[in-house]
Amino acid sequence: MDAYVDRTLQLRARKRVRRDHSFEITVVLCVALITATAWAVLAAGWVHGGGGAIVVAVTSVIEAALLAQARAPRIAAAIAAPFLGLAAIVPTTLAAMPPASGQSVGAIAQHYLQAIFTGLASNQDWDFTVGLCAILFLCGYWLGWMVLREHRGVLAVIPVFSVLATNVVNAASPDPIAIPETIAVVLAISVVAAAYLGSLGDRWTASRITAIDGLGWRFGTSAAAVAVVLTIVALVLPPISTTDISARLFPHGLSLGSTGKGTHAVVTGGANTIGFNPSVTLGGPLVSHPQLVMTYTDNTTASEYIRVDNDTEFVGGSWYPQGPSSVGDTPGNGLQYPGGLLPRDTDTADGGIGKDETVVTATFTMQPKATGTEPLAPFTGDPHSASLPGIAWGAEGASNSELNTVDEVTLDQDIQAGTTIQTSAYVSTASAAELEAADAAYPAWVKQYTSIPDDTSRGVEAIRNLADQWIAGVPKDPYDEAIAIENHLRDPALFQYTLNPPQDPNPAMWPVVYFLTVSHKGYCQYFASAMGSMLRALNIPARLVSGYGPGTTRAQSGRAGQRQQEVTTSDAHSWVEAYFPGYGWIPFEPTPPSVQGDYQPFPRGQAATAAPTAPAVSSKPVPTVKPGNVGNPDPGNINTPKAHASLPVSVVVALAVLGGIIVLAAAAVLWMLLPRSLAGTWKRVETLGIISGVDRRKAETHRAFAARLARARPGAESALGELATVTARAEFSASGASGNERAQALRTWRRAFFQATLRPRKSPG
Repeated sequence: MDAYVDRTLQLRARKRVRRDHSFEITVVLCVALITATAWAVLAAGWVHGGGGAIVVAVTSVIEAALLAQARAPRIAAAIAAPFLGLAAIVPTTLAAMPPASGQSVGAIAQHYLQAIFTGLASNQDWDFTVGLCAILFLCGYWLGWMVLREHRGVLAVIPVFSVLATNVVNAASPDPIAIPETIAVVLAISVVAAAYLGSLGDRWTASRITAIDGLGWRFGTSAAAVAVVLTIVALVLPPISTTDISARLFPHGLSLGSTGKGTHAVVTGGANTIGFNPSVTLGGPLVSHPQLVMTYTDNTTASEYIRVDNDTEFVGGSWYPQGPSSVGDTPGNGLQYPGGLLPRDTDTADGGIGKDETVVTATFTMQPKATGTEPLAPFTGDPHSASLPGIAWGAEGASNSELNTVDEVTLDQDIQAGTTIQTSAYVSTASAAELEAADAAYPAWVKQYTSIPDDTSRGVEAIRNLADQWIAGVPKDPYDEAIAIENHLRDPALFQYTLNPPQDPNPAMWPVVYFLTVSHKGYCQYFASAMGSMLRALNIPARLVSGYGPGTTRAQSGRAGQRQQEVTTSDAHSWVEAYFPGYGWIPFEPTPPSVQGDYQPFPRGQAATAAPTAPAVSSKPVPTVKPGNVGNPDPGNINTPKAHASLPVSVVVALAVLGGIIVLAAAAVLWMLLPRSLAGTWKRVETLGIISGVDRRKAETHRAFAARLARARPGAESALGELATVTARAEFSASGASGNERAQALRTWRRAFFQATLRPRKSPG
């Protein structure tokens, strides 16, 4: 009899080991799948940082696995999901949270809720990361529960495949996501197979069929091999058609409901993608696939826009540069220089530069195509010098060897990955009062910047009439008139920002006229083109500037006050400059505020620039586009610091530790409360004994141990006695325990657990 009992116990123990081993392998597969999915999203380059999303994704699968192991009811798992999600997301992202209004708990909670539900439609880095964490948590939680508890593999991987497919459709380049996407597909097939094997095992157990030793391993190996083969075949087989149908399926990209803030369309893959373009031609909808184009440091704490080209020719409602990158126009004046100071007239009497200007120096590290098809030099203001040799293009000065103004600098060498150039530029510090007092005695060379040729569309007439209406009642000086136009365009009640502007059905009308008179909706090019053309219609010299916003602060190190800015293709932007005698070219920002960013007018006076100080975050840097977001921030957008201003690191760490403790405590309670088998129930009884200081002795019967434990945990005597009786019958009786008895034992344990924990513990004696 003893030999029979020992053999039975050994067989059951072996089955438990095999079952637990299979469960753990499935957990590892699910964790690997959600990790590969998060890796693929981050590899697409939608966001800088965001590594915490992987932590949240892995945590979601582990939490679902613990609930599945504890046999939690479906309703309990559903109720626990949001709380477990917050417990994973908040500690992971709190340190990077931008300051909330008032820094109150309510404001922080509101910011989190908004980011969770709308983060993927936001251009704010932190908001998008939180939204991404929420999506990955839901995918991982669903994956773990459906595979480990429900054994429904196909349903489990549908959300994961949705994320992977969305990532493929929107990724700017397939190269960085190819490996993680491929790994994720292989793992997804393996997970489906593991879930099917689990479901098959459940049916065998219900039918009292004993699985053959090693079946799970052989089945899993075969499934993994099939997954690899299918994936390889899919990768190497030629496509059925060479026609790219993605643009037909998604003609305007997959916007995920977002509106971005980029400008300049570069046609790639059948879609208009935001990126630098030296010309400002108004077109249709844009999408954003941000890629790094340059990083830079400068000697000021103020946020400076990155000028690449000036658009000086207004023709047919569009703007073009005058240099070699112009479209259909004769190139302007060009002078070769060997590197260093540019060949420009610096005499303020000639009007090339103003009397209230400061020189800002910046060092750029660029990537190919950072300035389009031409190797152009970037500047933080009106060009002053460039370390690499090239040709400066602009308005001819008093002599043939100088230029009064530089509109574009073409380098003698192509821009390669890592090309470094140091440039300096003039930044005006003229005050608003000084600009209001400036006269209108323009130098002769400035007259070309008032040219606005009309055509049969009568576009200039419409623009001029509207400009006259907007400046009615305004002091008759160019600065106040320019401010009136800027304020009118920036008024969100009158004009709205969108990447999907309405299109005029009449091709004869200029898009800028349709924008001003009918649609009132557009992106940066529309606003800049509108203001520039209206200024010229009022005989105020104006030009458009094509370049980039300040980018995102990536690091602060080295000399005091120096910060490194990171600029992507989606930071492309255009703005307006007007000329004021004695003060030179003054910038204006006509793009209005929007839910994606707070576009502020250019500061005047000393606020326009600043001497190096202690490290500080720029007052107006630009956040980059987030993963899955097809919009892009404009230079006026505020990028808040990465560190939470009012939460010290010690507090953040303490909150993170507290959150982890809460999660572990909740998982432990659920494990104790929700066993899934009779053997698991008795294991929890023994665990309760260890907690109570009552270890089970060798050769001690179930009833004897239950009696000792009951003395330490009064109130649970009856329930513990019932569990001991049923467990002993299941292990040693030939007939075992019936299904009803096993189900009743699980309910009895929950009653015993509450009775044991709600009453004070006594010494076991």
